Amino acid sequence: MDLPPVITQPTTEPTPAPKPGLSAGRWCWRVFLFPVKLLIGATFCQGMFASVMVLGWTHRISQRIAFKHWWKRSQHREQGGTFREFLNEEDATAGHSFWPNWFVEQDFLSLFQSRPAGEGGQQAWDIFRGITASLRRNLVLGIQGAFNVFLLTLPAGLMWWFGWDYGWNLSFFKGYEQFSVGVSIFAIGSLLFVGVMFYLPLAQARQSVTGDWRAFWNVDLVIRILRSQWIWVLMLSGFLALLCLPVLGLQLTLPNLSESQNIETVEQAKQFVTNYSYYCALFVLPAFVITRVLAAKIYAHGLLRGVQEGKIELTELAPPEHAVLERLNLHRSKPPVLQHWFWKIAGWLGSRIGQFFSAAILFWVWLALVAAIVFTQFLSYHEAGRGWWNQQLIQLPWFQYMPTHIQPVGEEVSSALFLALLVMTLRYLYQFIHETIRRRQLPD
Repeated sequence: MDLPPVITQPTTEPTPAPKPGLSAGRWCWRVFLFPVKLLIGATFCQGMFASVMVLGWTHRISQRIAFKHWWKRSQHREQGGTFREFLNEEDATAGHSFWPNWFVEQDFLSLFQSRPAGEGGQQAWDIFRGITASLRRNLVLGIQGAFNVFLLTLPAGLMWWFGWDYGWNLSFFKGYEQFSVGVSIFAIGSLLFVGVMFYLPLAQARQSVTGDWRAFWNVDLVIRILRSQWIWVLMLSGFLALLCLPVLGLQLTLPNLSESQNIETVEQAKQFVTNYSYYCALFVLPAFVITRVLAAKIYAHGLLRGVQEGKIELTELAPPEHAVLERLNLHRSKPPVLQHWFWKIAGWLGSRIGQFFSAAILFWVWLALVAAIVFTQFLSYHEAGRGWWNQQLIQLPWFQYMPTHIQPVGEEVSSALFLALLVMTLRYLYQFIHETIRRRQLPD
């Protein structure tokens, strides 16, 4: 009988092929771009319409963060693949290979490399689309995000504003017999705000991850994820409320600093407020992005566990979520058994008693933030109710408190609404024309 051949085993493990990494030049370029993007974003926080683009830019970051969260828990990473390789496998995710830009397409320089010869008009159109790709995405996503968040939070803000002004007017005109009107409206607005803040962070995260503004209103799915992630939502809410306190403090500091500057002309006042707002935005913007990123991670974690445990059906997922989880084969894998004490607490918070306990804490967290907002407006009231209906870390990162006699708030709000309607009208008009041409070109 023939003996099997003897195979000599190597004495050392084979050296794995090096993974492709960032070149020194590209790494330096990224280090240079980070502060540049931060400074550009701080500039955009000075205008209401421009801050809408900051919101859209943050949505794109949140979607990338959620995809990476799922990729880290997949076998794709264990098999040696990189996150960028995974993203580049499909056109739908290839745009996340790089962090989002403000204006130009991701990896914009590649548009000029290996470009096939063609008509000059088509090349000019492609270059124009590349130059404005990120700008258009940021604007559209930001407008959709601002529409949802203000539709949910503006009623409470307007109730605050009306109740506060009504109370002051009654006090001025000695109409004390109607005192309960302003107080009641303000109290209703406060309860409405607290209720909204239970839902808002994860709803915004869902809209960011799916890229669909309608996903914001999937109330049943968002609440199920919220109930399974109580401990993380508690920590996020407390962190967000704490970050709001320095922002409120920056609003209080502005009048005191302006009085110490010996400002004599309108131009001096305008320049001082502009500079102060810009420096404050250097804190507001990172805080705004950090809270949205944390919310996206909590949402991604809760959605994945819900799918793996059978509490969320695949048919309930948006197409981007379903596609990524299916590519990573995460919809079939089972969650690991968690034994750490922290996860035992997290499991207890998912019980009925734990949910009641967590909801009580959340209620007082957001009510404490309401009290801080009232205290800020009492010491430093801002015209046109800006301190009531827009909190920079909750709605828009628009940090600009120019006096109304220099720059009326109504003009900026109306301009922002007009530009938002114009952008969305042009977008849907372009989509309609493009779809009409495509259908005509299809064979009968």
